[in-house]
Amino acid sequence: MKRASVPTPRKDSAGKWSFVFDSATPNPDGTRRQVRRRGFVTKGAAQTALDVALREDRSLTGTVDGLTVGSVLAQFVRTKRLAGKAPGTLAFYEWAASHAHARWGGWPALKLTADHLDAAYLAMLGEAMSVRSVQALHKTVKAAYALAVNKGQLVRNPAALATPPATVEPKRCWYSPAQVGTFLRYVAGLEHPPLPTALLDTLVDTGGRRGEVLGLRWEDIDLDAGTATITRQITAHPTTKALEVRPTKRPRSKSIVGLHPGTVAALRQRRAQQHQDRLLMGAGWPKDSLHTGLVFTWPNGEAIHPDTVTRVVGRLSVQAGLPHLTPHGLRHAFASAALSARVPVEVVAARLGNTARVVQEVYAHVIPADDQAAAQVVGDLYRAPLVTGL
Repeated sequence: MKRASVPTPRKDSAGKWSFVFDSATPNPDGTRRQVRRRGFVTKGAAQTALDVALREDRSLTGTVDGLTVGSVLAQFVRTKRLAGKAPGTLAFYEWAASHAHARWGGWPALKLTADHLDAAYLAMLGEAMSVRSVQALHKTVKAAYALAVNKGQLVRNPAALATPPATVEPKRCWYSPAQVGTFLRYVAGLEHPPLPTALLDTLVDTGGRRGEVLGLRWEDIDLDAGTATITRQITAHPTTKALEVRPTKRPRSKSIVGLHPGTVAALRQRRAQQHQDRLLMGAGWPKDSLHTGLVFTWPNGEAIHPDTVTRVVGRLSVQAGLPHLTPHGLRHAFASAALSARVPVEVVAARLGNTARVVQEVYAHVIPADDQAAAQVVGDLYRAPLVTGL
């Protein structure tokens, strides 16, 4: 059928009316997309349906409101801010959106294609931008366009067909159980440890994130039961570095973790020491909500900055004659040691506040395969003697 400049209904050989027109938005691969409707009894019904279809199709292009790549990105960042995302997460989205805006911000949203994105990714890598940074930009553009599609503003997502650079497996460093023991003994032997020793015991014992451990309050600790309830974390604003108390990322069902008796003993000593510190400070002990009730504080009662913990752990690890390590490395050490000791993946995931799938993906190389045992058990089942009925 020859395309007319103005689409109109046509009568087919069966006496029914139909119409076809080129959509204002192409297919995801950039090719022409046509809209067809058939089976109308009268020309008037077909014309009415055609008018509605044309209005709907044109409204999805975003041209009515002047939708640009920049406005798509701004809308996405705004929704994340309204959703109350953590400052660090918002900073991540804002950084990626700013880089995308610098390249395509003024473009009509429909003009951006997968080819444009692929070419930009190659250019960014050529400009010495890291693979992880390019992947972050790709994920942000893809999520921003997906939101616009879900809102009915667009009908295609160019990033869905773009090809980001391949993932580079990050180099993870953690200690063996023997090295963790060496680290703890070294810190315990210091006359004036730069951090509360119970803080390090809790880090290595729970596998918790540094902010989760720093956010523990005494009301979260049950020393008699030997448990800790992890529901909040102390974080630093990415720009101002000011401390904030935020809910933790782990689900409530995974908030209670058990503590080793050695850690419970260290926490009892910590409580006694903090009581002495509070008596010395008197009225100078902090009373605001950020510092109130925290288990791990400086002698003056103020909260410990997460970045300080990272710097001190790194320095102490080198002083102990061990490879440089971070608090997150101690988290990895806990997970790898537990899985190597055949602690069930689901239990390890609950303590880490992750899903079993994530734990299996990250620590697949340390989970015992038990391949030979599987062959033995299943083979025995196959070869079991036949038991006849009585």
